[in-house]
Amino acid sequence: MRNFYLIARREFLTRVRTRVYLIVTAVLVVAIAGFIVLLAVVNNRSATTVQVGFVGASQALAKPLAAFSGGGLTIQTQTVQSVRSGEEQVRSGSLDVLVSGDPAAPVVEYKSQLDSTVATDLTSVVQDMVFRQALAGSGVDPAGIEAQVAAAGFHGVTLDPNAAQQSQRMVVGIFVAALLYVALAGYGSFVANGVVEEKANRIVEILLSTVRPRELLFGKVVGIGLVGFIQLVLLGAVALVAVMKTQAITVPAVGVTAVLGGLLWFVLGFLFYALLYAAGGSLVSRQEDIGAVTAPIQVVILGSYLAFFWVVANPANPIGTVLSVLPPFAPVLMPARMATGDAQAWQVVLAVALMLGGIVGMNALAARIYSNSVLRVGSRVRLADAWRGRT
Repeated sequence: MRNFYLIARREFLTRVRTRVYLIVTAVLVVAIAGFIVLLAVVNNRSATTVQVGFVGASQALAKPLAAFSGGGLTIQTQTVQSVRSGEEQVRSGSLDVLVSGDPAAPVVEYKSQLDSTVATDLTSVVQDMVFRQALAGSGVDPAGIEAQVAAAGFHGVTLDPNAAQQSQRMVVGIFVAALLYVALAGYGSFVANGVVEEKANRIVEILLSTVRPRELLFGKVVGIGLVGFIQLVLLGAVALVAVMKTQAITVPAVGVTAVLGGLLWFVLGFLFYALLYAAGGSLVSRQEDIGAVTAPIQVVILGSYLAFFWVVANPANPIGTVLSVLPPFAPVLMPARMATGDAQAWQVVLAVALMLGGIVGMNALAARIYSNSVLRVGSRVRLADAWRGRT
């Protein structure tokens, strides 16, 4: 454990103190916060507020008109002392609409163009006013009819209570899948590069004179994994704070679930894939050859990300469910399905259990390949030879 701790600590401190890591982390923090703020600004701009002033008797239309607020339109009403004062406010832009005169046939003034929704709402209010006046003129009490109308209604039945949240969940799910794809592929490559670098400059020979290959392998994986984990924790915290401040997501639980699920699956996915990357890196001695041995791993991670779009488009398809619980695909698919709300609790538990078993198996496989090939310098080591320990 002491050797493992020293190796992990060395890997962590060496990388977390680099200027590149600090700059990239700062850029990512700014980018995520800026994206969420931009999303909130776009959402706020889509909402329209109309200021409507009323003069004299037309104030009877103010309360009914304000009741039409909703669906991205907010109607704010206020009383204006005179028509001249109201017209000046319309010209200056402090008022959008001025209503004056008889409530049954009001005069509506605006600067250049009247919002079509406001025009429709005003027409409905005026027609209702004329209707009530006609009832009163014919000797019918409008209050009784209004009470009956107000009591009328319908009984709503929600067939899909999550439909209103689905678009937000989908955006969060895509973001989580993309971030995990980049993190797993990026930090996995760091592990492979680190193994090849130590092998090329013969530092690994010095290290293996005092520690066992398994200790060196797992210490390197955990040390680099902690670097990525801290970066993701920081990004997740910034994202949650930005969401709460801007209200870009109206369902806070979605953001919390996405962050916690993403962190859990980064840890599991990184341990699984980093061991593969380390084993692949131990097969070559030059940086130029890393791409050849890590390409299959990259393809699997990329395939998991691309499969996400098909899986969320077909949430009831059993093939998508099976893919999301299998170790090679679960680190990207399962946290994304958790964010979209498609993953059931038993599926998450099963995926975690299978992933833990996959990590144990991958550790044994990677340790054998790493131990048999990390000291062999020169041409690329064949996988079969690395498995058998053949020189």
